[in-house]
Amino acid sequence: MGRIDMNARTYGPVTRIILLAWLPIVLIVLWFVVSAQSTSVFWPPLSTILAKFGDWAASGTLWSSLAYSFGNYFMALILATVVGIGIGTAIGLMPRAGQVLSPYLDFFRTLPIVVFVPIVILTLGVGRGPKVFLIFLACVWPILLNAIEGVRSIQPSVFETARSYRIPLALRIRRVVLPGAAPQIAIGLRLAISIGIVMLVVSEMYGSTEGVGHFILQSGQRFQLAQAWAGTLLIGVIGWLFTALYMFGEHRVLVWTRQDAETRRSGRVSKGDKS
Repeated sequence: MGRIDMNARTYGPVTRIILLAWLPIVLIVLWFVVSAQSTSVFWPPLSTILAKFGDWAASGTLWSSLAYSFGNYFMALILATVVGIGIGTAIGLMPRAGQVLSPYLDFFRTLPIVVFVPIVILTLGVGRGPKVFLIFLACVWPILLNAIEGVRSIQPSVFETARSYRIPLALRIRRVVLPGAAPQIAIGLRLAISIGIVMLVVSEMYGSTEGVGHFILQSGQRFQLAQAWAGTLLIGVIGWLFTALYMFGEHRVLVWTRQDAETRRSGRVSKGDKS
C-alpha cells in the first residue's frame, strides 16, 4: 500500500519575507498603541523613542557609531569563519587529533566569553583590536564545532572513493569535504551571526569611547532611557535583518541539499508503493 508524501511547502521570496516580518510588525504596532499614553520614565512611548532615534541620526553620530561597531563585527566574523572552517575541517579529517583535542574544546567552549571582556580590555587596551578579538572568540566556536561535526558526518565510503581515484588532498577538501560539511557549517555561521551581535554590544560597554554599545551605556548612565531604548531597538532590528538575509542566502546556496533530500524521500516513497 502506498504512502502519502507530505512534502514541505515551498514559498517564493516575497512570501518568505512576509512570513518573517508579520510578527515583528504586529508587535511594533501593539507596542506603539499600548505605550502611547505612558508617562513612565522607564517605559517611554514608542513615538518618543523613535523621535530620539531621529535626533541621533540627524546629529551624525549614529552613522559613525554604526561604521565603527559593524566594522569590528564584520572583521571578526570573517576572521572567525576562516579560522573556524580551517581548523574544524582539519580536526574533522584527523579522528585521532579530534579525540585528543575533544576535552580541551569542550572546556573552552563552555567558558562564558563575557567574563573575558574586562580582562581583555584591561590587558590589550580600549582600541579596536580587543573588541575584534572578543567578537572573534564568541563567533569562532560555533563555526569550528559545527565544521568538525559536518566533516565527521560525511560517509566513510565517500572518502574511500576519493582516495581510490587518487584525488589530491586540496582538491578533495574543496570538492568533497567542504560541500559535504556545508549544511552543518551553515548552522554554525547562523549561530555566530547572532552571538557576534551580542558580543559587539558587550565589548563596547567596557572602556570604549564610540560605537552603538557605548551609546547605549552612556544613555543609561545619564538616565536618558529613551535614547538607550533607541540604541537597543536598533541593535535588535539589525540583528534580525542580518539573520533574515543570511537565511535567504543560505536557502539559495544550499538548494542542492534540499533537492537531494527530496530525491531520497521520493525514492523511499517509490519503494513503499512497490511493496
